[in-house]
Amino acid sequence: MSFIGRPINLALVAVVALLLTGTVGATVVYQSSAGDLEAQNEQLRAQNEELQAELTETRTELRSLRERLDDLNQSVERSEGDVGQVSTELQRTEQLLNQTQEELADTESSLEERTEQLGIVRDNLEEAQAEIDDLEEQTDALEAENRELTDEVEDLENQNEQLQEEADDLRAERNEFEDDLEAVCNQWNTSADDRPPECS
Repeated sequence: MSFIGRPINLALVAVVALLLTGTVGATVVYQSSAGDLEAQNEQLRAQNEELQAELTETRTELRSLRERLDDLNQSVERSEGDVGQVSTELQRTEQLLNQTQEELADTESSLEERTEQLGIVRDNLEEAQAEIDDLEEQTDALEAENRELTDEVEDLENQNEQLQEEADDLRAERNEFEDDLEAVCNQWNTSADDRPPECS
């Protein structure tokens, strides 16, 4: 009975170790994936905030330039003096306005691109979260199965101990019977006709 119980115990220990290794590996994988995606998401949020600040600053500058252009237009209407100088200033202001509008368009385009990237990262994060949820469910199932196997191992070890004790008791009882038989057989003469066959 001891020879049979030992291979069973070794096999169960191997299964428990394999399950524990799989559980730890799955936990490390989903923690690593969640950390990488969260870092990318934070980086894109920071870039988005910077672009929003640049856009606000550009719009403020654009309003200031438009106000300046309005002032110059009013000045042209009120003054009949140096028309050439005012016209040159107006052209320069219009060029600055056009340049600022181009920069604003580029900033808005970049902001839209960053917003799309942020949406993609959020989608990836949601997919990763779904995978993490699945891994957590698998981990819970494996842990539950591991607990069940641990209980089974304990039960088998207890049964093995009980069987070992029973085997020891049976061996002791068999030895007592053999001693009693030997004592009884010694009472008969070896050549006696009524000697029991057990004493032969």
